[in-house]
Amino acid sequence: MGTFDRRTVIAGAVATFAAPSVLRAQAPVVIKMGVLKLIHSIAPHFYDRFTPAGYKVEVIPFESPAECKNGVVTKSVDFGVFGIAAGILGAAAKEPIVIVGSCCNKGMGIIAKKDGDIASIKDLKGRKVGIWPGSSQEVFIMERLRMEGLSIKDVQSIRISFSEMHLALARGDIDAYVGAEPAPGVSLSSGVGKLVEYPYSTAMGSLNMVFFARQLNIGTQLRCQQPFVFWITYFRNRPG
Repeated sequence: MGTFDRRTVIAGAVATFAAPSVLRAQAPVVIKMGVLKLIHSIAPHFYDRFTPAGYKVEVIPFESPAECKNGVVTKSVDFGVFGIAAGILGAAAKEPIVIVGSCCNKGMGIIAKKDGDIASIKDLKGRKVGIWPGSSQEVFIMERLRMEGLSIKDVQSIRISFSEMHLALARGDIDAYVGAEPAPGVSLSSGVGKLVEYPYSTAMGSLNMVFFARQLNIGTQLRCQQPFVFWITYFRNRPG
């Protein structure tokens, strides 16, 4: 995974701040932010409130972490917020993607049918479990299974997107799922599902989503970096 040179980025952003006002009076620079259709991706929807004059944030939703990662790689979006697993897979495939920083932790849950007999990870053996391939949740459940003496081959892994997991459980298409909010919360509050566990007991802890960028092309991407300096300064120095 490429190295993110923060000094270069900050230096470029400071230079932009110092540019003549006539240059900054042009049409706003649109920063395209890729996000997932999950609670985890709520933060970028508020970035525009804390963005300096001359910039506008356009939020573009994606269904899966892999799709959002591909959006960053292909320059369909300038930056993306998605699970770290998709980013690692991209970097392993030599795709030009780098981590800017952690975005959020937790927000995932292993949910089973409320009236079923699944009460632990071991009870998933032989059952139909909804898993979104290439997601951080897939990595976490594989590790939790290993910790319990099982493997992914011991369950019937059913490919289901995060947005469909609650409905699939309600219909009886699956016995359990490894999901991301809001699905676990909806399943619990509606009485359809019950919590098996929050899978944070692995060495990965509660790490989940990360802020990604394409490997910097300083000549074309520095124009999008100024808001980062502004956001970081604002949140570090805000009261409370």
